[in-house]
Amino acid sequence: MRCCLLPACLAALVLPLIAQMPKPKIFAQRLVETEMDKHPDLLIIVFHVTPPGEKENVIIASNIGRIGKKADEDDMRVMNTGKPNLEVNATGDHFEVEMAQRDKTGQVVGALAVVYAYKDGVDKEKLHTKAEEIRKEVEAQVPTRERLFETGQ
Repeated sequence: MRCCLLPACLAALVLPLIAQMPKPKIFAQRLVETEMDKHPDLLIIVFHVTPPGEKENVIIASNIGRIGKKADEDDMRVMNTGKPNLEVNATGDHFEVEMAQRDKTGQVVGALAVVYAYKDGVDKEKLHTKAEEIRKEVEAQVPTRERLFETGQ
């Protein structure tokens, strides 16, 4: 009887601990963290991508959470037209650049949004250029959309 109880007790102790272990990060999330580290003036970075086998485009990686939030009209327009969306937020303290994100082959895989601190007089085109540099850095590391979802190195 004791030999049957021991495995059950161990399972009762270990399984909750395993459930609490953090899930491995997908490649897109690791890219978010890398880009945030490389660009200290960057406030926010968000990937909007349609996961494999899904129909809805959602946030798959960001430094602000909101994972799974559906893409809005601006997100979809950027992906469908390839034209960036450049916008000062309603309070006037952030400048958002949203761009079509491509893989190494040039295929659109989603949208990349980056946000910088902003105040009147800041050169918006300079911020746009910096955002495009980040987009290109990411693009060079993404051979396919599927790679964004991989958890291995």
